[in-house]
Amino acid sequence: MNMTNMNNPKPWAEGHPSLYQGHDITHRPDWGNIIVWDAFFNNLTAGFMVLTGIAWFAGPPLFAAILPFALTLALLIVLVDLALLVFDLGDPPRFIHAMRILHFTSPLSVGVWGLACYATCLGCAVAVYWLSVFSVATNDFLGPYIGWLDILMRLFTVLAFIGAVVVICYKGVAFSCTSQPGVKKARWLTSFMVSDALLMGCGLYAILAGCLGFWDACAYLLMPFLILEVARTVAFSLLWMETSERARRVYSGENTLLRIWVYLIGGLLAAVLAFFGVYGICAAGALVLLTGVFERYWLIGITKKI
Repeated sequence: MNMTNMNNPKPWAEGHPSLYQGHDITHRPDWGNIIVWDAFFNNLTAGFMVLTGIAWFAGPPLFAAILPFALTLALLIVLVDLALLVFDLGDPPRFIHAMRILHFTSPLSVGVWGLACYATCLGCAVAVYWLSVFSVATNDFLGPYIGWLDILMRLFTVLAFIGAVVVICYKGVAFSCTSQPGVKKARWLTSFMVSDALLMGCGLYAILAGCLGFWDACAYLLMPFLILEVARTVAFSLLWMETSERARRVYSGENTLLRIWVYLIGGLLAAVLAFFGVYGICAAGALVLLTGVFERYWLIGITKKI
């Protein structure tokens, strides 16, 4: 809502004036940065957690050794995302109010509750694990309860995984197909966001495994990485066809640069690098993360008023 609308309020529907008429603007959205990074870290932590959970559930035992470090990293990312979300709203009490009551008919309420529950369960899983590590290292009174702590940690991990699935399917207010002018008809937006979040999560997981010295894990990630590359590229192509008219009105040469990043640098080049051992797949992971930032700047950009 701009100042012109505030000075000359118009009803949203005939006979039903907006409740916001006559009120001061609490916060003017920063469409250039905060929302972009909020969306990026939101997708990254959710995709990373889903990938972590699948690797732990279905992968070889070595993924269980990576699990605590992956959970800790996912927690750090979601804490950054929550901080950005509060700043994005511009009024912390509004965020707290959104947490008071769950409205299943409100995408914002469901999204905020899903993110908060995910972060809470993830935080509990990380806290219980490192508490058990500290207990073993110090031989304190919790030693006899290590088995129970392990069960509790696994339970919270499963709950965090479920929460991440909810979060990864939530596009966020900025990407609502029914509210933002640039993406109203973007029916493939959710498919793109999910596939891209999983791809970024896979890339980050490969980087983490490489840095920790679990090089065999990187080899197991090669096929999922390539499959997600194809899924993300196809979903982006379908999304582009639905938003290209708007994108051409907002941007000029930036559209060409973005497609070069998605198809060639973050797509073909990343896929080729993934075949060159640990360092190659880590470099590929870094490219898809960088591509994810560019993609979200582009998506947010096409919602700007022309």
